[in-house]
Formats: sequence, C-alpha cells, structure tokens
Amino acid sequence: MIARVAPLLAALVLTLLAPPAHAGTADHRRWTPPKDPPSAEGYAIPVHRRVTYSVTTRGAITASVPDFRRLAQETYDDPRGWRAGGVEFRRVRRGGDFTLVLASARAVPTFSPTCSSTWSCRVGRFVIINQERWQHASPAWNRAGRSLRDYRHLVVNHETGHWLGRGHASCPAGGGPAPVMMQQSKGTGGCRFNPWPLEWEAAAIR
Repeated sequence: MIARVAPLLAALVLTLLAPPAHAGTADHRRWTPPKDPPSAEGYAIPVHRRVTYSVTTRGAITASVPDFRRLAQETYDDPRGWRAGGVEFRRVRRGGDFTLVLASARAVPTFSPTCSSTWSCRVGRFVIINQERWQHASPAWNRAGRSLRDYRHLVVNHETGHWLGRGHASCPAGGGPAPVMMQQSKGTGGCRFNPWPLEWEAAAIR
C-alpha cells in the first residue's frame, strides 16, 4: 500500500513547488484583487463647531410646521450644506444659539423695519423664513424650473449663512453655480441656480 501511495505523494509535492506557467515570461501579469470601497466613515466631515437652535412660528401659519422642522434639519445635516464647513446643528425644544422662525409674510417686518414682507430675513438671533416663499418659492426660481424642495434648502442655507456671519455674494465672472449667499430669490445673472454653499463658502466658516 505504501509503495503505491509514495509515487503519488511525490508527484503532488513537485506540482505544488513548481513555478507558475507564466513565471519569468515578459508578458506575465500578476492579478491583485480590487480594494474594498472606502467606508462611509472615510467621508465623515470633522465637526469644528456645534450649534443648537429652536424652531418657532410667528403670525398666521398654514404650512406644516412638522414638515418645516424636518426639512430644515435635513438641510443642516446634508454634507452639501454648512455641514461641509464643519458646523453641526442640533435642534432643541427652546432657546439654543439661534431661533429658526417660520413667519407669515405680514409678520416678517415685525422683526425689523429692514425686513420685507416679500422675502425672508435674519435679525440678530432670528433666522426668519417667509411662509410665502416657503410655500411657493420665488418667481425667478420658478421660471428657471427649479424644485420647491431645492428652494427650501436654499432659503434655509442662505438665511442661516447670515447668522453664521456671511454677507451677500455675487455671481463670479464666467458664471457657474451661484454662491448660496447670492440673493438667488431675485435672480442669478449669469450664474446657475444653486441651493448649496460653494466650496469656498463652506471653507470660510471652518
């Protein structure tokens, strides 16, 4: 029995020790398995600043306040928004670092004479979203065929940007996407409508 098995074992050992068929040839290519895709954690944006905010209303409100709260938080959490600048937003029941307000058009000027019933506004700790704009966007935005959801991202990002210390921006030479701090509700000139901060805008608050 051993005599019959020994030649088979010897042949198996020689096969395992033999070099690959293409070893040493000029066209030999070594195959390597593809790397695993990067994990989601690899794209995490470091938090440099944590802020809290509360939500309230002023005036006769017909829009859904729960929807307003939800979409505002989605805007703040989106990595395309001010979160890209390292700011983390957390809603609290009352108080906080600033107050996000859904206000009727007639109530907006009650925050300051500088605020218009036509547009949204920011006064001190109050980031004020005009209900008329929240529900219907703006004529310029609608003429461009952009969605109401994107307008809502825009108006929250724009007015919160003022609270973060950013002033108005203009369309740069050559066009491209408009800065979120441009008054896009009124138009964009040669730029494309854009609801999110540009990279340089996000970098400015890091």
